[in-house]
Amino acid sequence: MSIPDGFRQGTEPFISIPNGFRQGTEPMMSASDSRRLESEPFMSIPAGFRQGTEPVHKVPEGFKQGTEPSLHIPDGFRQGTEPFMSVQDGFRQGTEPILTIPEGFRQGTEPSASGIQTQTVACKGEVINRNCYEFNPTPLAFQDAQVFCRALAPNAELASVTSGDLHSRLVSLVTKGGESNPVLTWLGGVVKNQQASWVDGSEWSYSDWMPGHPNIHTDKPVCLEMFKIDESWWTAADCGLKRASICSYPITA
Repeated sequence: MSIPDGFRQGTEPFISIPNGFRQGTEPMMSASDSRRLESEPFMSIPAGFRQGTEPVHKVPEGFKQGTEPSLHIPDGFRQGTEPFMSVQDGFRQGTEPILTIPEGFRQGTEPSASGIQTQTVACKGEVINRNCYEFNPTPLAFQDAQVFCRALAPNAELASVTSGDLHSRLVSLVTKGGESNPVLTWLGGVVKNQQASWVDGSEWSYSDWMPGHPNIHTDKPVCLEMFKIDESWWTAADCGLKRASICSYPITA
């Protein structure tokens, strides 16, 4: 029989034992491991305050039934999109495991530890000064030619020409050393307000303009093409015209 709160006088006996009178043989209110039903609440520690030495709430091996939920996903079933709990930098001790994706399950879309992309495929054109130059004979508009180049390598662009020697070698690449007739070919140059520049950001240190070019007065940019009247001169033309093109990208091997 309990006493209603409104009738308590503060002198009623209390069922707990003061700490000073405990002998260590009193029954505990907590359930033993063998009698736990996995439904008892437990106090979790926020991730940012864990030190790696806290006890883990788990079922003793002798009492496992094989139906308990697992906290981890087997490697063979990982898709690379599962969230994982990282340890805050201020609480790292250097002994924490690192979540890696097994090689056999990589899809090529995982973020790289390095922000620098390199091209290691074999060059199908000509290697000049650690750059690969590939000639694309298919006529495309300037913007479509840029898209084609970027499909070859993440950092590929329409070729910039920064020296007379490079220009001569690209002329040979397009004509296969003179065996083929030259065709109008996009290089990676654009002209706006009569100022020319390379789309890959290279310094404008060389040019071979046909007389009268690029003196074109237009409100929209025009693009740089190579060859005119079977000569290797450069001319400025409407970027929407379809031309062959030369792509370039740096290589590491």
